[in-house]
Amino acid sequence: MNRTEFEQMAPQLRKRIVSMVRAMSADVDSDLADDVAQDTLLKLWTLREKLDEYRNVDSLAMVIARHRAIDLLRLSNSTESLGLDSVGDHSSIPSPEESMIESESEGGIMEIIASLPSVQQTVIRMKHIEGLEIGDIAKITGSTPGAIRVALSRARQSIKEIFMQRQI
Repeated sequence: MNRTEFEQMAPQLRKRIVSMVRAMSADVDSDLADDVAQDTLLKLWTLREKLDEYRNVDSLAMVIARHRAIDLLRLSNSTESLGLDSVGDHSSIPSPEESMIESESEGGIMEIIASLPSVQQTVIRMKHIEGLEIGDIAKITGSTPGAIRVALSRARQSIKEIFMQRQI
């Protein structure tokens, strides 16, 4: 499946995924349903070269979405979500020391990226390795640029947390 075919399929599929996730539980909010839809479309994007081998891509997407929704529901029930005050300021320019540390540990960061869940890997790779713009990623996934920014932020936060744990 090529990019154009995927972009045509994604918006309709996204609507079906959001509806299915909302119907799963009364506790599901629209943000969770959107996250599941985005995660599912990102997973399908990583599988885009193999999608023609599947008899029904819609069914595959629904199975992926259902599993992801169950995972997120379990996670949200077992942990507290992060507050806005726990997120650092990403707009500041790094100091020379931070720049040096970053350049020395680039190889370590690639290892960390490889250890992330596949959806976070995909978003980071699409943005920073493939060089796609947020708008392009949003088109591919049928998501909004805002949702892509949130996903990138979450992936970056995960990388930061893993990196800090390894430094201790």
